[in-house]
Amino acid sequence: QDMSFSQGTDAQLLQLPWRMLRIGDCTFLGKVCFAESGYALLLSDLSSVWCEEAEADAIQERARKLNKRLKAPVSSFLSYLSQIVFPALDSKDNGQNVFSCHRTEAELVLQVKSQLSGLPFYWNFHCKEAKVSTVCRHLVNPLMSMAEALERQNQELYLLLGKKDAEIQEYQDSGAVLTRGRLKTEVFDELKFQESFMAEKVQVLSKSGETHGFSEQLQRLYHALTAPAPVNPKGEDVGDSDNLPPVAESNRENTNIPFGKTEPTQEGAGPETSQVPQSSLPCLTHRPPTAASKPKKKKAKGLFT
Repeated sequence: QDMSFSQGTDAQLLQLPWRMLRIGDCTFLGKVCFAESGYALLLSDLSSVWCEEAEADAIQERARKLNKRLKAPVSSFLSYLSQIVFPALDSKDNGQNVFSCHRTEAELVLQVKSQLSGLPFYWNFHCKEAKVSTVCRHLVNPLMSMAEALERQNQELYLLLGKKDAEIQEYQDSGAVLTRGRLKTEVFDELKFQESFMAEKVQVLSKSGETHGFSEQLQRLYHALTAPAPVNPKGEDVGDSDNLPPVAESNRENTNIPFGKTEPTQEGAGPETSQVPQSSLPCLTHRPPTAASKPKKKKAKGLFT
């Protein structure tokens, strides 16, 4: 059965940028939120989209099954899990050591194997196929809007180049001479430029088949198009939709939360019998509260409201 997020969680994820996650030969675009009582994960390989939203009870039960020798609050498990996931985003090799994945008919399972204070640490993200409405809201609709915005940007640049050519021509007609020949350019031909771009650049991209993710500039554009419109004290929408504000600092740094280092699981390690005290586990409450780390108040509104 296709899965979707609760309303509050969906709104929170929509404000986050898409990040790259490389696992073996697989490359995903991903978004993830961690709170003290749950998490939400959204993944896509551009063929399918999967998601999971897990709350405290489900996390506690899964942690008990996978880590029988580790006893700690849900918030501590989530804190340690977040310090594994965040460094792997946008990293070329971090995900290779601790992540593996396999797909069944019903779900995509993202497996984590690491070590915590000398003890093995395991976690499985069980992601279901996302509903079409979720795919449209997080990928299709923003990408369509981004394509339209970039097309408008191109048209404005074409007009600007035309004005520059006219300005240069006027200088030349008045007798101005270019002293540095290497700066001389041809008159801009929009049709010729588009044909050349389609033949050279687009063909190369279509043949490579690689997923390069979103550049910083495209992240800004994505955020500008998905961010809720600002509201003034009178409750009226304000701001110009043509303006593209930078990515909010809290969203930009969400993949770089300063937790401690993790250690990949060593192959062949024998079973452990000791237990880790709760005090040795990092906890989300050790860092200043943010909008994404506040515990839920009402389940019906999602984890992150």
